[in-house]
Amino acid sequence: MSNLNLLAFTYGSNDTRAEIEFRPVFPEAIRGDSDQIDEWARTLLASMYKDLKHTDNWTCEICGDPARDAKYDIAIRTHLPTPDIVLYIHSICEEGNNLCTKTLQVQSDHMASLGGLSPGFMDRNRLKPASKPFPLSGSCLNCQEDNTVNSTPSRCGGCKLVRYCSTECQSADWKRHKKICKVIKSVKWADDRARLFGDRRNLAQQVQASAV
Repeated sequence: MSNLNLLAFTYGSNDTRAEIEFRPVFPEAIRGDSDQIDEWARTLLASMYKDLKHTDNWTCEICGDPARDAKYDIAIRTHLPTPDIVLYIHSICEEGNNLCTKTLQVQSDHMASLGGLSPGFMDRNRLKPASKPFPLSGSCLNCQEDNTVNSTPSRCGGCKLVRYCSTECQSADWKRHKKICKVIKSVKWADDRARLFGDRRNLAQQVQASAV
């Protein structure tokens, strides 16, 4: 059995963070082939997009507004005997030509320059209608209706990560979610990012000043 060590960190405003540990099994046939493991891992990550996004009432890491999107930075080390990936998920109000996007991009570029990170927005393989924004991160994983943010969501009893507005939505999504649910090993919630959040606000101010 060939395991991939996958650790994801989701960041929001107000010192919030989630740490999610996965233990997916990759095909034995690609063991030792870092290129194929890399391709397999990226396909897996793309399939996890919804499950990684709809986990809490995330707010934008920069401005604090409700998050509708996320920026992903990925460190992939598939050449190791036990391949591992570290995924950094930065909650953002919405991707676009705005201060929040620019600030996170500057941060990502800096981290990439230090080595090991692949910056950029993940290819989420979905289209957004021109007149409709992406659903809120805090909405139900299945129906993704914004009004479900104000409901009392229930977490999946298996992974303890994703949230649904009703048992009907959870049942409707189970066939898709169960493939991800079974590889989630642990979920931890933390709130010790006060200094880093302050640093990001300072960075946003610098980016805004440079654009003037």
